Amino acid sequence: MRDRSATDHPRTGEPLTRVLTRAVRTVTARIEQVLKAEGLSLDQWLVLDALAGERGLAMAELATRTLATGPTLTRVVDRLVTTAAVYREVDPDDRRRVRVYLSPRGRAAHKRIAAKVGEVEAGLLARADQPAAVLAFLERLAD
Repeated sequence: MRDRSATDHPRTGEPLTRVLTRAVRTVTARIEQVLKAEGLSLDQWLVLDALAGERGLAMAELATRTLATGPTLTRVVDRLVTTAAVYREVDPDDRRRVRVYLSPRGRAAHKRIAAKVGEVEAGLLARADQPAAVLAFLERLAD
C-alpha cells in the first residue's frame, strides 16, 4: 500500500495524474462517439476546429494548435484533403510554406459537428459544481 501524497485527490485518494488521465479518456471517448458518426477521428476534428476561426494555417501552426506530431498531422490533413474538407495552397508571402484552409464543405461540417461536440462538452461540464472554475484551472494547468 502506498502512502498518500499531497497531490492525491481528497475524495478518492488518487494521484492527480490518474484522475486527469481518467478525465481525459472519458471526455475523449464521449467526443469520439459523436465524431465516429460523422466519419472523423479526434485528430481530424482538432484540425477542422483549429481552421474554423482562421483564414488558413501553416502546418507548424496547426501542429501547435492540435498538439499533433508532424507525421500524424500530415496524414490527418491528407485524409481531410481526400474528403474535400480542407485544401492546401502555397503561402503567397513565403513560397516555401504550405497553408491549409477549411473548404466550404469542411466549414459546413464543422458548423454541424461543433454543435454536437458543444452539447457533449456542456453535459460533461454540467457535472462540475463550478464549470467556469474548472475550465480556468485546466487552462492554467496547461500553460
